[in-house]
Amino acid sequence: MGKVTIACLAISTVTLLVTFGQGIAVLHGGNVGAHLGWAMATLVIVVAANVIAMIHAAQSDRIIRALRARFPAPHDDADPSLPSDRLNPDRAL
Repeated sequence: MGKVTIACLAISTVTLLVTFGQGIAVLHGGNVGAHLGWAMATLVIVVAANVIAMIHAAQSDRIIRALRARFPAPHDDADPSLPSDRLNPDRAL
């Protein structure tokens, strides 16, 4: 899924650069319709890339939650390298 997100990012970057070039061409008397078409394509591709990235992030969160539920972290008092303040809850900070 990460490869799809990166591919969408690359495609949207290329269309953004083409749109910028078309906009510069319009300033020098170029075709406004072509610029608007590329601008719409850029908008659609960027929105699609953002949606795909959000879906990818949601799937990653679910996977992380499932792994944490399946493999719980060890208790703090099992690790002797932790400061003694964390092991002694009665001690005031």
